[in-house]
Amino acid sequence: MMRSAFAGIAGVIAGIVIVFGAEAVGHMIFPPPEGVDLSDPEQLAAIMDQIPLGAKIAVLVAWGLGTFGGGVVGVALSGRKAWPAAVVAIVMLAMAGLTLYAIPHPLWMIGATVVITGFSWLLATRFAKSEDGI
Repeated sequence: MMRSAFAGIAGVIAGIVIVFGAEAVGHMIFPPPEGVDLSDPEQLAAIMDQIPLGAKIAVLVAWGLGTFGGGVVGVALSGRKAWPAAVVAIVMLAMAGLTLYAIPHPLWMIGATVVITGFSWLLATRFAKSEDGI
């Protein structure tokens, strides 16, 4: 039981690290406008219409990679049990939901977040439990 709990926690931590890294790369490719404080939700809400589509897609990719990577870590550390990947997906979806709530995003991003998180969770579970996986 402790191993599985540790696996879930490690998966969540790995997912968060992956999201931060992927979003950092996204910010390098699509830099925010000069003078915008990325830690200020009000400033981000004010410029949401100016943010290019590619930057929005980069955020979705980051959330998907975090869910997938964290899920794979969780499943691998648990001895290939599937539930740590579900824990990672739930936490990633909750964190994305908080971001979507704090900073108004286009409606399509809300739906895409749910789809990408769910798909990444299923993919992580399949990959990690397959013989070709880790």
